Amino acid sequence: MPVAARCAADRQGQTGRIPIVPCDLRAYVIDREPSGLNVRSGPGKTDKAIGNLPNQEVEGIGVHITGASGEWVRIDRAVEDGGEHERIFFKGEGWVYAPLFGVGGMAITDCGTNLYQDKTEKSRVIIRVPGGDDCVTVRGCHGQWMYVEYKKKR
Repeated sequence: MPVAARCAADRQGQTGRIPIVPCDLRAYVIDREPSGLNVRSGPGKTDKAIGNLPNQEVEGIGVHITGASGEWVRIDRAVEDGGEHERIFFKGEGWVYAPLFGVGGMAITDCGTNLYQDKTEKSRVIIRVPGGDDCVTVRGCHGQWMYVEYKKKR
């Protein structure tokens, strides 16, 4: 999965109903709020909660991201990762604030994954994230590219 960094001027925590960009990516829930993570009817915190992804008594929850509007991402499925049986927590169309998702184990080997300045492998490599590092937060997406924030472990 290619990833790209994006400057702060391009990011928005709230959306003024900016256009929806199609995406096709996977991520996992990193929010640890005891009440769970709300899935909303639209890309904004004032939109109605139409579902909730629990974070208690689950191995982890993986999501399929199908679109983005600002820092909000549209999902169509949320399932438990690593449980005895596949449990579906959400199916349909819903929106979640992207920074509540992470991307881990981005590289199959210890070689790591490049973070590019722009959404092309011809752009400058900003940093190489070590394999298995889980300090990558989703900020948005575009097609097969994900905008991320990386906080290097100390």
